[in-house]
Parts: sequence; C-alpha cells; structure tokens
Amino acid sequence: LEPIMSNKAELVFEHSFANKLSKGWRAQFGEWKAVDGVLRARQIPADNHAAAARQILEMKDGVFQMRFRLVEKGGAFHFGFDPKRGSLKKKGHLFSVIVTPKLAKITKHIDKAKPKEDPNEDLAKVAHQFEAEKWHTLLLEKVGTKVAAQIKLDDGGKTLVMKASHPTFHVPTPTLVFRCVGDGVEIDDINVWQTK
Repeated sequence: LEPIMSNKAELVFEHSFANKLSKGWRAQFGEWKAVDGVLRARQIPADNHAAAARQILEMKDGVFQMRFRLVEKGGAFHFGFDPKRGSLKKKGHLFSVIVTPKLAKITKHIDKAKPKEDPNEDLAKVAHQFEAEKWHTLLLEKVGTKVAAQIKLDDGGKTLVMKASHPTFHVPTPTLVFRCVGDGVEIDDINVWQTK
C-alpha cells in the first residue's frame, strides 16, 4: 500500500514482534503477548474494559502501517491516537480506525468531560465481512486535520478506502493506541513514517 494524500519520508518506527514486545510498549488492560512472531491481544472479562495498550511514539503527521486479523471470537480491533496532554481541551481518545467482523470505520471519540455535547462520531464507514483468521494490511495517514485509511484485504485484490477530517485531528499525539474487544486480535509488521 502507498499513501494517497501524502508521501513517506523517514521511517521512525518498525517492529515485527519476533517473540518480544517493543521498547516503549505499555499495556493497560487485557492480555498482550508476542507469540509465534505476532502480537496477540485478548480482552479479559474481569477488567470490564476493552484490552488496551500503547506504544510510545510522539508524532504529529505520519503514515502508519500494520498487518492485523481478528482471531477466534474477536469482536473489534481499534488503532488510533490520544491528543498530547494540553493540546486540546478534551478528556479521552482523539480518533480510531475500528474494524469489526461486519465493517470498518473512522470514529472521532467522545469528550468524556462533556459526553452529551461531544459524543462519539463515525466520520467514515464501509461495510465488509472480515472473516476470522484472515490477515489484512492497514495503512493510515494523518495529515493536519485530515486522515485516510486503506485496508488491503487478504485476497490481494480489493482495497477499502475511508477518508475523514475533524478540527481536532491536527494536534500532536504521544502514543499509538491499540484496543481489542473479545478474544482476540493479532497484529504484526508495524511501520511508521514521517510525511514529506
């Protein structure tokens, strides 16, 4: 996959989970393990929270690519960002690409300090049956207030494309945010580039 609204510049992060987690990896909820060369995530019901983890990597604009698949009873895979502390008057996540067995979407997340005035908002959505155990490639671009997500499907043919924008998206982001609903999700071959 290649970017559609920017160009790749310096490669600033890459990791393939060869039976270890990367430096700067932080898991908050759920189980996250490097197993057989991939990152395996699953939700732990007792947490009462989606499995959630972060990779420390401060960025502003960038191109983010990885392989992922839903496995077993995986309910959803989320990849997104938090705003850098102090960059927005907002409590909570910035936005995510979310993949479920039936669809993919770009969601601007709720402001937890004022949930009624600023709720979750799906900015782009595409229907697709994401079968368990099949690998896909996600390429996400974040450029100013705009984002574009491409998902190349496992058959090597069709690529799903979503675009969205929001005034809050321009801010710096201190980490990459990963979440898993259910059991589970596998992730591999993460690469991040600065944009030209």
